[in-house]
Amino acid sequence: MPRSFAPAPRRETVVHQGQPLDYTLVFRARRTIGFAVRPDGTVHVSAPAGVPAAWVAQQVLKRADWIRQHLAEFAARPAPAPSRRYEAGAPHHYLGRPLALRLAEGPRPAVAATADELLVAYPAPHTPARTEAVLLAWYARQAPALFAAALARVWPVFDGLGLRRPTLYVRPMRTRWGSCTPTTARIRLSPDLVRAAPGCLDYVLLHECCHLQVPDHSAAFYALQTRLLPDWEHWKQELNALPK
Repeated sequence: MPRSFAPAPRRETVVHQGQPLDYTLVFRARRTIGFAVRPDGTVHVSAPAGVPAAWVAQQVLKRADWIRQHLAEFAARPAPAPSRRYEAGAPHHYLGRPLALRLAEGPRPAVAATADELLVAYPAPHTPARTEAVLLAWYARQAPALFAAALARVWPVFDGLGLRRPTLYVRPMRTRWGSCTPTTARIRLSPDLVRAAPGCLDYVLLHECCHLQVPDHSAAFYALQTRLLPDWEHWKQELNALPK
């Protein structure tokens, strides 16, 4: 029995409020029409096989406001932060300052930050994986003192709330900057935060301290965070712009 093939996707355009709205149309074995707006700004429409393209265009116009809204939301999102590289000359951050990575041979792993360079030394051969391991271990060693200093800056704004002063822990995290257990007043912070400007570190620590008062991310939580740090959104954006 010969195999049947669905028609190839086709580019279509409708005019909505005087502006063209492009979309990719594909006919499939389905009963209803489906719409998808993707982060790259493309619009995809899946329609039941056999319906006229003109009917599909009418349905696109009916959903045009919804499509425009999602396109605007994707367009407003910040560009993804670049990835870190571990070869000589690559930019790396320490306390918010971008420094050029410099590799050197040394009898044992060592890292030093200068005005414009981050010097990483260890016995040859040099590889990106070994450089990364040495640098991340150095970040973890710097973290306790930097985090303690941040708590000394942040904690005074919580005076009068009757909260238990938290205990800080350094904990590598893949998907978050920090976490808090309100019942034990334990706050865990990623050593990667030493790459960020002190204001970013203070924002993350204040965010976690706010959970001592409000455990969830309710409106009450954000009201407290905004009262204690009115420009927290600025620091959040700066933090999220760091290379991953």
